[in-house]
Amino acid sequence: MTTFNGALLTGLQTTAAANPNSNIIVMDLFKIGDTIAGNPGAFGITNVTTACYNGVTVCTDPGYFYFDGVHPTALGHQIIAKLATDYLYYGDLGAQSALMGETAFRHREDSLDEGTARLSGREDWADGTAVVMSGTYDQTDSDARGVVGDAESTGYGIRAAVENGWNNTWKVGLAGSYRNADVKGARFSTKVNTMAFDVYAGWRSGSTFVNVSAGAAHDDYDTDRLTMVNPIVHTGSTEGVSRGARIQGGLWWYMGGLAVSPRVAATWASSHVSGFYEEGVAAQYDYQSRTVEDVSAEVALRAEGNAGGFAFFAEGGYRGSMADNSDPVGVGIAFNTAKVLEREVDEPFGNQVLASAGLSGKWGPVNVEVAYHGRFGEDATSNMGAITLSLPLQ
Repeated sequence: MTTFNGALLTGLQTTAAANPNSNIIVMDLFKIGDTIAGNPGAFGITNVTTACYNGVTVCTDPGYFYFDGVHPTALGHQIIAKLATDYLYYGDLGAQSALMGETAFRHREDSLDEGTARLSGREDWADGTAVVMSGTYDQTDSDARGVVGDAESTGYGIRAAVENGWNNTWKVGLAGSYRNADVKGARFSTKVNTMAFDVYAGWRSGSTFVNVSAGAAHDDYDTDRLTMVNPIVHTGSTEGVSRGARIQGGLWWYMGGLAVSPRVAATWASSHVSGFYEEGVAAQYDYQSRTVEDVSAEVALRAEGNAGGFAFFAEGGYRGSMADNSDPVGVGIAFNTAKVLEREVDEPFGNQVLASAGLSGKWGPVNVEVAYHGRFGEDATSNMGAITLSLPLQ
């Protein structure tokens, strides 16, 4: 049998190479057999060892897998049909992996946003050094987009930074951060862990300010895919790198006790996910490397004031995609003659409305800020809560 299967695969590979316009998919029935035999009840099977038809009578139990010792029963055919679906629709089913790069891309954008946000407030920049610690919790919901189903992501992050300012003209910062996300779709889930390093710097003169932030991150991914042969789950893991830069400029206008700042920004971000293939007994999807990349432009209006011993801010804006250079999602089947199929996937946020608000006050020498940040895109919504502690060292 092993010799026959090897010769069959070799022959099919030769045929596929000679017919580039064809897509020959090899379905492995043998590989899944041990899993079904080891736990037949999980598949609704009551008997996987004897035939329903003994040559004279037919069984009344619908849970038999074999009808005559060779051919499957109706239940057996249902399981084989589900396995065939897992093989035949690998391009569409595998496109759910788009969630991986999209999540890392969102992490990179948020980290760049945090860098410029530290430099665009109305307060004077005090001379000397400060240590800044922050924690975040976020929830993101994305709608179905073509072949990609809806998904929900929850996660938290921590960030530590050192900042230094002088002459109320220059300020720089260095930040390291960790962030995770537990992303769950109907059949595809991924856990994303991001370790990032960012630098940011700002200049101001009078009411005018300009600042920049840039950074990179290492992203680790663990995936689970519920195959069409329920309850079989395939697992996988890979890594990636995210990079980005952002520039922001604006003005402050003072109107009595309220300060208002119109500002504009441009952001480039890119998240690359390395290719990998799943481990499991159904169709082992071979996910190709993919990069999610976009250049966006932003316009926003921020207001700040004081009330009851606390400072407050509110900000609203709009961010539009200027150049989405993301790769299509490419999926093949490992150790198979099946071609790599590509699916174009729209970035979930696309053009989006931005909203933020927060309060801050002193707790001894420490400045404490509690804030909300929202992103409302074409096919996704993100809500993030954050608390930030800043301690001057001088």
